[in-house]
Amino acid sequence: MASAYAGAERQVIGVLSAPTRQPGMGADVLPAVYRDIVEVVADGPGPVRAKQIVPRMGLPAETGKIEGTRAKLKRLVERGWLDEDTPGLFTPARRRTAASSNSRD
Repeated sequence: MASAYAGAERQVIGVLSAPTRQPGMGADVLPAVYRDIVEVVADGPGPVRAKQIVPRMGLPAETGKIEGTRAKLKRLVERGWLDEDTPGLFTPARRRTAASSNSRD
C-alpha cells in the first residue's frame, strides 16, 4: 500500500538568520529586519535600548515587539554586527582588524 504522502514535496520553512559578520561584509547581507536594526543603531546619538529602536523602525512600542527586537539585538551582538558593552545598551560594532590588533607590538 502506498503512503498518502508518496510523491508529496516537502517544504522546508526556514528561519531568518543573521550571518556571522566577516571582514568586508556589509549590512546588505542581513535580512531586512536585522538590516533595519543595524541602521537604527548606527544612526543613534550613542548607545540605544531596544525600546528606543522599536518606534524608530515604525513598530508599536508594545512589550512583544520590544522583546523580539531585544532578542534580535542580542543575536546581532553574538554574530559581530553590534556591541553591548553595558547590558541593554547597543552600539555599532567596532571594527577589529588584524592591523589594529598588531599595532600594540
